[in-house]
This record gives sequence, structure tokens and C-alpha cells, in this order.
Amino acid sequence: MKKTSQVLLLVCFLFSMISYAQVKTNQSKKTKNYPNSFTISNIELEKIMNEKLNTSLKFPSNIYLDKSILQMNSKNGDMHFVKLKLAYFTKSYLMIQENGNTSTIMFIMSEDKSVFYKGKIEKEIITFKKCSEDDIVSE
Repeated sequence: MKKTSQVLLLVCFLFSMISYAQVKTNQSKKTKNYPNSFTISNIELEKIMNEKLNTSLKFPSNIYLDKSILQMNSKNGDMHFVKLKLAYFTKSYLMIQENGNTSTIMFIMSEDKSVFYKGKIEKEIITFKKCSEDDIVSE
């Protein structure tokens, strides 16, 4: 009886250590350091805007876009809306709304509210800078 309880205690201890290691691993994945800013090129933007739905995009030179999946690509007149599920940013989406030649709005939002970026077009590149949720909602 005493030996059985010692074995049971040892098994419980081992399971608790394994659970602790898994929790620590999951926490380190959640605290991924996101950059303060990053860029995408006009060429990458054009490829995103012209791609078919559910396509896994290949941008080996841009880790922020690589392996992302196009979930929405809708055109109505001169309005164009794109939603891209990003692989690099956990549970995040790149949203692009193009209103003809007059304006383009780009931002990244995450489902878990962990990261927000606002995009700005500057000549041949688009710069995304980290921001708060209010900066996007007020847009």
C-alpha cells in the first residue's frame, strides 16, 4: 500500500512538471515581440490586391506577409476591400480598403487585441506603425 501511494505521488509529480513546462512554453509563444514598424512594397501590395481567395501568399523576403492567407477580396465599382489572415502576427488580419484613386486605408487588427498597426503609403513602400485600437477605430 505504501509503495503504491509513493508511485502514485511520483506519477502526479511528473504530470505536474509536464503541465508546468507546457504552460511556460505557451506563455513564451504569446509574448512574441512584434516590431514597432515594418514595411511592405507596392509590388507586394499589388500581388495581395490581385490574388485569389484562400491563397497562401509566398513572400520569402517579407516575414510579416509570408504564408498569409487571403480571406476576402471584394470589388464594387471603384471600392476594393481585402482581408488577409497574417501568419506572423497571431490571430491578426491585414485590412485594406481602397476607394478609387482618392484614399486607401490599411490597418492590422488582432482578435485578441494584442497588436494593432496603421499603414501609411509613402512613395514606393507602405509603412505600418504600431498603434492603439483607438487609433484604428477612430479612422
